[in-house]
Amino acid sequence: MQQLLNGDEKVDTGSLNSADEGLSLREAIHARQFWVICGIYFALLFCVRALMVHIVPHAMDLGISPTNAANVLAAIGGVSIVGRFTMGSAGDRIGHKLAMIICFLILVVALFWLQFAKELWMLYLFVAIYGIAHGGFFALISPMVAELFGTGSHGVIFGIVLFSGAIGGGIGSVLAGHIFDITTPHSYQLAFLIFAGVSIIGLILCFLLRPVINKGGEK
Repeated sequence: MQQLLNGDEKVDTGSLNSADEGLSLREAIHARQFWVICGIYFALLFCVRALMVHIVPHAMDLGISPTNAANVLAAIGGVSIVGRFTMGSAGDRIGHKLAMIICFLILVVALFWLQFAKELWMLYLFVAIYGIAHGGFFALISPMVAELFGTGSHGVIFGIVLFSGAIGGGIGSVLAGHIFDITTPHSYQLAFLIFAGVSIIGLILCFLLRPVINKGGEK
């Protein structure tokens, strides 16, 4: 019977003998890396989902027309397609963890740029930067989970990771709207600064990820 050494913890892996089988949900939740990746996805959607909800009202608050504000949101979708291909391919070549770190670095840069973006062209520059990370995040998270825990219980493990992200997305969206309502004059600047801080936390968590299953299939 094998045991997985996870930091100072040992997780019993029973008679599993291949990375394809991987860890069961019960085994995964006793691994520190499971909670780390849940924290990563919480931080990720805390920022990303709120941006998608509030970028149009933010642009309109800057005096940009509703049509152009909506075009900014549409442009994010277009650039994110490029991000899915480029960062997904990068993950296959350089590793999903490193590609995720790059996406978080791009997100941090984009959020700090958003603090200064007051004109339409500046928002489109934000889109060009941010959209790559936006698409990359969603292309990388599933293979990251499979790489860490195997594919035997990938559906349920990945589902819980997605659920943690949904909680983060809900909190981030509500918080951004609340901050806008209570600031005088109304502004999203503080919310975007908080998002930048949370994205840095997500970046740090990425650096803390360690393999749970090695390339030879051993735990």
